[in-house]
Amino acid sequence: MKRNLKPYIFSFLVIIICICIIIKIFSLKNTLIIINNTVYSSSLPKNKFTSIYTPKIKFTDKPVTEISGVTLNILNETNITNVPMLLKAQRYYIPLDFICNKLDYTIDISDNSILLSKNDNKVSLTENFYEKNSKTSSLRGTLIKKNCTYYICISDIEEIFNLIAVFDFKNNNISLIPSNSKLPKDSSEFYSDKVALIRLEDFACNSSNSIDTNQTKVKCMVDFLYSEGLKFHISWIPRFKSPEDNIDNDLLTNNNIVNVGFVNILDYFINKGGEIGLHGYTHQHGDEKSAIGEEMSKDVNNSIHEARTVIENGIDTASALNIPISYFESPHYSKSDLQRQVIEDYFQFIYESFDGSENNIYRSDDYHLFVPTPLGYVHNSDPSSITNELKNDNHDILHSFYYHPYVELAYINSDIKNSKLNVTYDENSPLQQIVKTLKSNKYTTVHIDELIDK
Repeated sequence: MKRNLKPYIFSFLVIIICICIIIKIFSLKNTLIIINNTVYSSSLPKNKFTSIYTPKIKFTDKPVTEISGVTLNILNETNITNVPMLLKAQRYYIPLDFICNKLDYTIDISDNSILLSKNDNKVSLTENFYEKNSKTSSLRGTLIKKNCTYYICISDIEEIFNLIAVFDFKNNNISLIPSNSKLPKDSSEFYSDKVALIRLEDFACNSSNSIDTNQTKVKCMVDFLYSEGLKFHISWIPRFKSPEDNIDNDLLTNNNIVNVGFVNILDYFINKGGEIGLHGYTHQHGDEKSAIGEEMSKDVNNSIHEARTVIENGIDTASALNIPISYFESPHYSKSDLQRQVIEDYFQFIYESFDGSENNIYRSDDYHLFVPTPLGYVHNSDPSSITNELKNDNHDILHSFYYHPYVELAYINSDIKNSKLNVTYDENSPLQQIVKTLKSNKYTTVHIDELIDK
């Protein structure tokens, strides 16, 4: 008797289809990752990504030049002239022994390190690092030795000696005065069950950030975030262009005190808990203005060569200026599929959604994470759309948002009197309202590169 095999074949095919569906479901589960309930997840990629690119321009190769005409105010002493000063990679350097003498620090130089001492304050320096309070960190500029004299950059003077540099562009003057920055509040609470991400958006040396008083205000904003113990990000546009105004501010070629002040802010971000990423290179094309125009889309720079040029120009600028970068964000989130694939060659973390539809972290493969900002940004200085979502304990939506720093500047005022920086900071500012909501709802802020399987 001949058996009818059709039912068996049909059943077998059904089983195979069910298995495929189950595999697909588990696959999707591993790509769309809900991170609100835990900082780390076994479904996140391990930190094993390596960029395909080695920068063509390196900080170590940047030239050192002598400059003149810049005066210093140090504590109560004003208009100090004739201080030997060097320029390297948009940073001013002055002799280490000079600043130590002004601040009453002694210097002990050995073959391998330099020890600075004042009462119980001790700082150990090498060419690339400093150790302070038992913590070792990288210098933002390296020590420069010229004619048997060590030079140290303004950014490192700020951090090591607890000072703040206030620039006066009109008078070519820099004041080094006591910092108002407060150490983060000592808290035993670590809210690992509720995660938030903060990003400061469209940060460039543009018309706003080229004003000295605004640069000081940005530092005051950063001090506030730091004092609250918050981690944050800065999406940096390395080259600001406004063809209509005949502006092309290339930080690699335009050496001036304005750009020195701007790079000093980038250093300040890093020293106060910020992580910097590339937001394109110029964030524009043709006659468009940076931060407004497109740079990566299906209609702009949409060949492999063009996309690589944009990304590599940004990486080279960061490398030359010694600015570490941890992620990429395409201008206006408008990357094409081709451009996305090119970006993945260079960066593990892409600070935007994978295809515009995800509300949470998305793992595109075993290496890359796409991190969106579902909470959006502050419109018309009203943070309620963000604060309301932060109060809403929706685990399916990543509590991630971005904020344009220029909005906050209207709420900050500062001046120098009696060698002290006086700051008035409106507690009702949009950023302060957001931070209060983060704290009261017990969020932990994390850096994007912490979202990996440890």
